[in-house]
Amino acid sequence: QFSIKYSMNVVFMGTPEFAVPSLKYLIESKYNVVSVITQTDKPKGRKGKPEASPVKNIALGAGLPVIQPENVNSEQAIAKLEKLNPDVVVVVAFGQKISDKILNLPKHKCVNIHASLLPKYRGAAPINWAIVNGEKETGITTIIMSSKMDAGEVIVRNSLTIDSEETAGELGDRLSKLGAETLSETLMQIETGNAKYTKQDEGLVSLAPKIKKKDGLINWNQGEEKIHDFVRGMNPKPSAYTFLMKNNSKERIIILKTERDNPSHNGAVTAPGTIMEISSQGIRVATENGSIWIKEVKPEGKRMMSAAAFSRGHDLKANSLFQ
Repeated sequence: QFSIKYSMNVVFMGTPEFAVPSLKYLIESKYNVVSVITQTDKPKGRKGKPEASPVKNIALGAGLPVIQPENVNSEQAIAKLEKLNPDVVVVVAFGQKISDKILNLPKHKCVNIHASLLPKYRGAAPINWAIVNGEKETGITTIIMSSKMDAGEVIVRNSLTIDSEETAGELGDRLSKLGAETLSETLMQIETGNAKYTKQDEGLVSLAPKIKKKDGLINWNQGEEKIHDFVRGMNPKPSAYTFLMKNNSKERIIILKTERDNPSHNGAVTAPGTIMEISSQGIRVATENGSIWIKEVKPEGKRMMSAAAFSRGHDLKANSLFQ
């Protein structure tokens, strides 16, 4: 029993928690990680203290050299990369567009770990959109990066089933682990010369653009299934929200968890967004053709709480309105 000593020099580019399992895999593998490139420290919290990215923390803990360019495509950054002479650059949720000069620099080009079954869900928010759209399946695709976003040739594609109650955060955790496994498979194929590069079918492309905070507003004029998927797909970020209308004022409430009503019923006359019932089970709200239970909420600037506790603290009554 002997282990093969892999000789590929790898540069890793990544920033958030999602990229951590892939970096950990590389650190524990036989590959030679010559450098980690991540975004600059960003101000966090109320005091706005600069905070290192999750990837930077792991890299420093493993004693790896870290580069944090304001712009990865600057002459300075490219000169550093050229000196490192990587065989392959692995990119996982890095957060900057990478120039053609970098894409063509390594012998085996740049490999990207993307959290969808490409060509579906190209873009910045594939995990959110897969849940919002009620998909039953998603996965990880590794591609050779090209100048067009997420459009490069596919190397490996691995899928998993989306649970009907799973949030974007929970699915992201599972996909990040699948990402590390898929990266392992991909680099092994590249190293041994067995990788097959398959063009994506442009006729099957769908997009997953970045979601802004304002995009989280719940539209109650839909079926409960759609609303349930929307709330899951927006959790934890940017969060689904609604406005509670009270005495000519409106309060923004983040909705974290819903439960489909079983059997779903709406006296067929109640306007969508109307509170129909309040109980220990939560707050039942009318939807387009039925109703849905709100289970967990987070009022603006406050902590997460059960919908039942929120309704007690807010003296909520039936026929109040969310909009």
